[in-house]
Amino acid sequence: MLFSDLSSDIIKAEIAKERREVVDQYEAVRERLKDFFEDRQTKNEYIRDWGFKLKDGSTDLPLQSINITAKVLNKISLTYKYQPKRMLMDLPEGAEDSLALWYADQPEFGLGFKYAERYKNLLGKVLYRVHYDARRQVWFPFIETHYEAHFLEDDMIHPIAYSYPLRQDLTQPQNVREDWWVFWSDNDYFFYLPGSNKRKEDEFGGLNPFKIMPMVEMRADYPVDQYDTTGAWSLILANQNINIALNDLNLMIHHQAFDQPYVAGASEEEMVGMKFGANKILATSDPEVKFGLLGYSPKITESIEAIKFNIQTIAYTYNLAINWSIEGNPASGFSLLVQNIDLLEARHDDVELAVLYEKKMYKVLSSMQAHYKKHGMLKKDEPSLPLDGKVSVDFTEIDFPINQAEEQSRWDWLIDRNAKTVIDLIMSENPDMSEEEAIEKYRRNKELNGALTPAEMVQNEFEKLGGEVVNP
Repeated sequence: MLFSDLSSDIIKAEIAKERREVVDQYEAVRERLKDFFEDRQTKNEYIRDWGFKLKDGSTDLPLQSINITAKVLNKISLTYKYQPKRMLMDLPEGAEDSLALWYADQPEFGLGFKYAERYKNLLGKVLYRVHYDARRQVWFPFIETHYEAHFLEDDMIHPIAYSYPLRQDLTQPQNVREDWWVFWSDNDYFFYLPGSNKRKEDEFGGLNPFKIMPMVEMRADYPVDQYDTTGAWSLILANQNINIALNDLNLMIHHQAFDQPYVAGASEEEMVGMKFGANKILATSDPEVKFGLLGYSPKITESIEAIKFNIQTIAYTYNLAINWSIEGNPASGFSLLVQNIDLLEARHDDVELAVLYEKKMYKVLSSMQAHYKKHGMLKKDEPSLPLDGKVSVDFTEIDFPINQAEEQSRWDWLIDRNAKTVIDLIMSENPDMSEEEAIEKYRRNKELNGALTPAEMVQNEFEKLGGEVVNP
């Protein structure tokens, strides 16, 4: 039995060690992803160590980087580009939608979803955490990029708990070895120090008062076979190669922009007294000494085309279209739709996942609100989120700009076939306008433009005198 127990301990220790090594590797990947997205791309290991650093640590030219990572990820993050309409279903007639009112009072939550989507596409997954400051009666969202998931032994894909660090040293956010961590499951809530037996609790006594974890994990893809993901790793490697090529190009232009002077046949003594420069005249009485210029032919055009090819390859991988031309008529309308059809199809997949996250978030918010409401810690006028509420989320479709002629032709076609009205056209320019306001603006515009019919003129004068026109 002793041997068996000892073997079991050794196996557990080796598994724990292997797991720690995997976590360390994932942390290194995550920090590198964030460095590129947040434009810290000129670190030694990213550019300087690739042939640009001199012995004293300086460089011939200031190092340059182009943040393709942020450009691409911001471009493909279309789900929350415009805030969706969040609604409660099956409301009694005339009842106010408390969910819509709640999000209107908490604009940071909508903005948080937008940035959480971008970091989710960067890292592969993020934790969107909810916090309520009972003292100030304010809700806060947090986007946790550094956290760990915990699983049951027979299911290593679907987490049953999460933990994240309470960072002590904000100057080095990646160094979390000495930080206390927070642990959340549906039942438990406490603090612990990794690598030790230290644990502490607050006024809840180690129990989760909400009976639900106050967070939602957002993922770029649904987990299949494994939980961890490398995120946009291929994107930052391509970005790094482009940065290196761009600095190679800058050095090529810098060092080969002028012809190289040379002297043939001069002794060392003669060379000491010579002064070289564009405004210097070189003269010698020795007929054997020859002066000349070596003209380089740097492959600048080829280097530029190679960089553009790499950028186009990245764009193709992420369903983006690149147009290098700065002349001619800009594409619009149906043309842009065709160019971005792959991007829009990918967005549909993102929307399906986002709907799941929105419904999970509602359960979190309603459960937390119920707890704080029970203890009288909410604002009196805060919209109430019922625990059994059914959520509907309408994500705004992406519209591409169209030129004025196309827009006019489209509206003329719709109005001619009674699919739309002039009132719809007015409301399309101001979605917050009611139909009654649009009708009033339409009539006012016709009056100002002198386009009222005789019947409309009589109706206007009649209404100004206090009369009411009733349509039969």
